[in-house]
Amino acid sequence: MHVQLLKYAEFISISAGIALIATLCPISAGAEEANLEQRIKQLESALLATQQQRVEQDKQIELLTKELVGIEGQISQSKIVKSEEKSNAKGKPVIASVKDGLVFSDETGDWSMQLNGRIQADYRSINPNEWKNDTFDIRRARLGGTFTFLKDFAVRVEAEYANTNDGSKGTTALTYGYLDWKHFAGAKLRIGQFKSVFGLERGESTNFTDFQELSLATATGPSFNSTYDRGVMLFGSPLKGTYYNLSYVNGSGQNNDAMMNGKDVVGRVAMNVAEFTNWQDTVVHIGVSGSQNTVQKSSAAVGGNDSALSAYTEANGITSNSIKYTNTTATTFFSTLGFTGTNVDKSRVGLETAIAYGPLKLQGEYINTNFDGRTSLGQDFNKDINAWYASATWLLTGESYANAYKDAMFGRISPKHNFSLGKDGYGAIELGLRYSSFDASDFKLSANGCVEGSGCLAQPSSSTSVTNQANTWTGGAKWILNPNTRILLNYVHTSFDTPIIINSKSSDKEDAITMRAQYDF
Repeated sequence: MHVQLLKYAEFISISAGIALIATLCPISAGAEEANLEQRIKQLESALLATQQQRVEQDKQIELLTKELVGIEGQISQSKIVKSEEKSNAKGKPVIASVKDGLVFSDETGDWSMQLNGRIQADYRSINPNEWKNDTFDIRRARLGGTFTFLKDFAVRVEAEYANTNDGSKGTTALTYGYLDWKHFAGAKLRIGQFKSVFGLERGESTNFTDFQELSLATATGPSFNSTYDRGVMLFGSPLKGTYYNLSYVNGSGQNNDAMMNGKDVVGRVAMNVAEFTNWQDTVVHIGVSGSQNTVQKSSAAVGGNDSALSAYTEANGITSNSIKYTNTTATTFFSTLGFTGTNVDKSRVGLETAIAYGPLKLQGEYINTNFDGRTSLGQDFNKDINAWYASATWLLTGESYANAYKDAMFGRISPKHNFSLGKDGYGAIELGLRYSSFDASDFKLSANGCVEGSGCLAQPSSSTSVTNQANTWTGGAKWILNPNTRILLNYVHTSFDTPIIINSKSSDKEDAITMRAQYDF
């Protein structure tokens, strides 16, 4: 490069000399009286000046050449140092980000680790208060993470610190624990403990449900629809706007190995019609679910040989923590005895729909559960339980439900303006109303929960009774301060077909006010 500078400077100096000589030469060849001697002196002076300029230019070029050589040396040394650092480095740089959790990943995307958690702090006031004391409680407290490696594989582990699967306190319980292979978007494979998704409302994360608790149709006990189970699941989105999952699981619920040889087969297919028609800011969701299995034996029933079904109210005031019938108060509004366990087949069919346009959403589900088997006396029976709900919600602040819809589920609502003191941000406000119904009149229960003709030995208790039907109105207000924080206030009114007795208090209704403060990441 410095050789090129030398040649360039030499060219400039010669050109300048020629130009100077040319300017001093006579324009007209016909000038006869020109003083040749004077011209020669002028030319000599010009050449002398040019030679002096050339000397100065040579000095400048020499200085520039030395500086250039020094810079080239520095560059070469820098390349050597970087090469040595690169050869000694192990792995690739780690990138940290915050999006629906704390995420660490490498620059190639070969692996990532996402940490997730939630806390749901609740307050409940129940009337009649003889049934359950007003209480503050931690509904859920979870921490876990998902590790994705080689892009096609993922492992998720999450633990519950508030309750075990049966509601007892002080013991950590596993919620999610599975391995995914997700190379094909239309056919992903999951193995471990997970949600074997049945229906829309129960399939959604409890972080994002429209109301504080699930409806009567989906909040019923594990005999109807366990949330977590162990097995394998095939799932995916083979076409735009479609989703499916097919599970083969124990059917014995969370953190339980199979108690019988029979397995639970659970399937769901759903689609968003609005994606096919390119309707903007709209969701037209339809879906169908089904399952088939054998009712698992329950050690809580009399003698430990029969299976029992139970259901509890939306307010979580009458719960299914215990299902016993002698010398112990039953805590459910519906419960049964008289199933022989290995001879009772359970099948479910569910229909679901949701229509959302902008900040408005209508949603509903219908679920039929059929039990086909024999009573303890060997009598055949075939009985149904029908449950459904319908709800309407409205985001007063104008957010869109379509933005929260993905893979046939509604998820996180992000406010247009996060809440911030001293600024214009106030978060998102949502109002909702839901009606739900539970009808098990086909069972024709006695007061203590014996199925008619079952021959169960439990005697009616003066402090306990159950009923076949319940209906609930739930009104809710939700304040979403930011995508990760929300506060809920619900009023829940439940009426029973016949009065029930809990802790010797008889009533045909339950009223509750519930509140929740939640943060998740």
